[in-house]
Amino acid sequence: MRILVVEDDRALQTSLAEILRGAGYAVDVSGDGIEGLFYGQEYPLDLAIIDLGLPGMPGLELIRKLRAQERQFPILVLTARADWQDKVAGLEAGADDYL
Repeated sequence: MRILVVEDDRALQTSLAEILRGAGYAVDVSGDGIEGLFYGQEYPLDLAIIDLGLPGMPGLELIRKLRAQERQFPILVLTARADWQDKVAGLEAGADDYL
């Protein structure tokens, strides 16, 4: 199973990738939305974990673009934002769940 982690916080990105690799997953990482879009378009992914506050391209826009290109792998939003409006926006953009 191949997972893409798009997170600009380097410590969180590294920690999450290490945990997932330790569990046996193949993991690609990106620190910005533009590179995350490239991975999402070019690699056969089974899951993407995407932060909302990304440089280059916000996470919501990244999710919308992936869904517009009919990328059907599950997308989890990972963010520190706690407002219900952010959760609704993420799900409306095409995310499958919100952490």
